[in-house]
Amino acid sequence: MTRRLMDVADDLCGGRLVMAHEGGYSEVHVPFCGHGVISTLAGSAITAPDPLDDRITAHQPSDRVSAVQCQWIDELLP
Repeated sequence: MTRRLMDVADDLCGGRLVMAHEGGYSEVHVPFCGHGVISTLAGSAITAPDPLDDRITAHQPSDRVSAVQCQWIDELLP
């Protein structure tokens, strides 16, 4: 998602992007999510193994749902 937002920012506003982190999520999982966002923004290849990855992955939308979401985003862009 971060990479996609960066691409949209490049197309629409010269790459300018503001990210905000809000609280209220899992204290165990938030650092891994934050690391994913920050490492993508920084172009870093450093990874941090996520102990909840299998569980989180199992609850993600299917490839078909993700494709529809990407299509909606593309349709909304000028």
